[in-house]
Amino acid sequence: MENQMSLHPDLIGRVALVTGASRGIGASVALALAQAGAAVAINYRERAVAAEAVAGRIAAIGRRAITVAADVSDSSAVADMVETVGSHLGPIDILINNAGIALIRGIDDLTEADFDQTISVNLKSVFLCTRAVLPHMRAQAWGGSSTSRPVRPVAPAASARIITPPRPAWRV
Repeated sequence: MENQMSLHPDLIGRVALVTGASRGIGASVALALAQAGAAVAINYRERAVAAEAVAGRIAAIGRRAITVAADVSDSSAVADMVETVGSHLGPIDILINNAGIALIRGIDDLTEADFDQTISVNLKSVFLCTRAVLPHMRAQAWGGSSTSRPVRPVAPAASARIITPPRPAWRV
């Protein structure tokens, strides 16, 4: 059947950027994209050794990978990251917004700065990264963006916690 979706897409010749890819879900997604044929940019903020290990696993299966340190909540850092990926792997075709933080504390223990940081990393970064890669995706009429964040249960009001907000996903 012509319109049947493949569970094993062919991503040879495509470039993927996975934010927060030094461990966990991000690392798994980066490896899956590489196994499907994509060249992968592994974004991290603090875990350089772990990011390099993911890149090594990708290289071991014969795919290209680079690591890119960037704070995805900062627009100039995102612009530099996208430029770096473009110069090493080519324009980004696939964006996985995976970077995120969860400050699990009682509401009385959170500061306004904690809240602002959580919103910046978990929500603003999705906007910044998507906006940075969208022009290329639109120009070639191919590409996509997805968001992956684990969902955590909300604690009872007596011990209220600020939980990572839901993350939107945009498509080209």
